[in-house]
Amino acid sequence: MKTLQEKILALQALYRTRRLYFKQSIDSMQGITPWGTRRLRGRGLALLGEAEQLMQELEQGMVTTAEGSVTVPLRKRYHRFKKVYALLHEFTKPWWRQWAEAIGIALLLAVVLRNFIFGLYHVPTGSAEPTILVGDRIWGNKLAYYYDSINRGDLVIFDDPLFPVDKSHKVRQLWQRYIGIPVPALGLGAGPTNWVKRVIAVPGDTIEGRLEQGKTTVYLNGKKLEEPYVNPYPLIHVRKERGFFPVQNIGPLLIPDFLRQEKCHRRYTYDPAVSLEQQPFYKLKPEEIIANPLTGQPILDHPFTPTLRDSYGAIADQFGPIIVPEGKYWVMGDSRKNSADSRIWLFLDKSLIHGRASFIIYSLDSEEAFWAFDLIKHPLEFWTKIVRWGRTFSGFKSATVEQQIIGKQP
Repeated sequence: MKTLQEKILALQALYRTRRLYFKQSIDSMQGITPWGTRRLRGRGLALLGEAEQLMQELEQGMVTTAEGSVTVPLRKRYHRFKKVYALLHEFTKPWWRQWAEAIGIALLLAVVLRNFIFGLYHVPTGSAEPTILVGDRIWGNKLAYYYDSINRGDLVIFDDPLFPVDKSHKVRQLWQRYIGIPVPALGLGAGPTNWVKRVIAVPGDTIEGRLEQGKTTVYLNGKKLEEPYVNPYPLIHVRKERGFFPVQNIGPLLIPDFLRQEKCHRRYTYDPAVSLEQQPFYKLKPEEIIANPLTGQPILDHPFTPTLRDSYGAIADQFGPIIVPEGKYWVMGDSRKNSADSRIWLFLDKSLIHGRASFIIYSLDSEEAFWAFDLIKHPLEFWTKIVRWGRTFSGFKSATVEQQIIGKQP
C-alpha cells in the first residue's frame, strides 16, 4: 500500500503533466465558446490558483522521515489538492465531451428507470375499456412484483406474447427487450409493444369459457365469475384521423408511420342512451360514424355476444376447462369484444410480465401518439375538449372481493 508521501508525489507528477492543458483550456474560455463566459473563466482561474497554492504547500510541508510522521495539515492539503485536481479535470473537458457524457448518463438512467422502476405508457387501443381508454397515459409500477405475487384481478403490463424475438444473437435479443429502438444499420430491431390485460386465473386455477343463453360467461375453478369490470356497453364503429404529415416522404427522407396522416377504423365504447356530443368515454362527431350501408344506422357490436373468433375460426369465448400451468397466467381484456388475449393465444408467461398498471397520469381523447400534435392542430379545443381532466391521476378499481372469494380453490 502506498504511503501518503508516495500518493502526494504521484498526484504532483500527474498535475504537472496536465498543468499546461488546464491553463490553455481556461484561457480559451475568454473567447467565444458554446459555454464560455467571464464568470465561468473566473471560476476556472480560481481553481487553477488554488491548485498552484496547494502544490507549493505540499512541497514545503513534505517530510522525509519514517512513515507515519506526516502531519495532519499535510494530509488535509493532499485530499483538498486531489479534489481540486478532479474539479479541474471535469471543468476543462471539451464541451462536446461534457454533452456526450451527460446524454449518455441520462440515457442509461432512463433505461434503468424504464425497465426496472416504472414505465409511462400510452394506450393506443380500447381492449381494456371502459377501465382504460384510448389516449390514457398510464403509470406502470415495475417494482410491484419484486415483493408481491401476481393476483387475480391485477391489471398487468407485459410484452406482446406474439412478438418474434430475434434470438440469433444475445445482443440483439437484449436490445429488443431493454431498448427497443430500431437501428437497421446495426441489425438491431424494434422491441415488442406493451399490452395491458386483467389477470383472471393464476397457476393451478381451472379456467373455462361457456355460452349460456347466448351470452359469454367465464368459470373459474368450477364457479361462475361475477365480473363487474367487463365492458357492458356496445362498441360503435368510427373512422378517426391521426398523424401530422399528409405525405409519405419529404424529399429523400421517409416519414415514420406514426407521423403520417391517416384515417383509422376503430371501435369505441358507446352509450346509446347519450348523444354523440355528451358521450362519457369519447366525444364523437356525426361524420366519424361508420353506418351500415343497408340501414344507414351506426354499426354496433353488442356486449356479451360470441363474435370473437380464434385463428381457426372457432368462437374464442368457448374454451376449456383448462388448468393454468406453473409460471403461466390467463389474462383477458375488460372490453371482451375488442381484445386479443388468452382466448386467442392461451397462457401468458410470467417472464413477459414487467409491471402492474397503477394509475392514469393524464388522458387525451385522441389517437395521436404525441400530445403536441393535438396542441398544434387544435390549440383551443386541446384544453377544453381533448384533455380528459377528470381522469388525471385517477386510479384503477381492483378485482372485487366477490371475485377473489369465488375464484379460490376449495
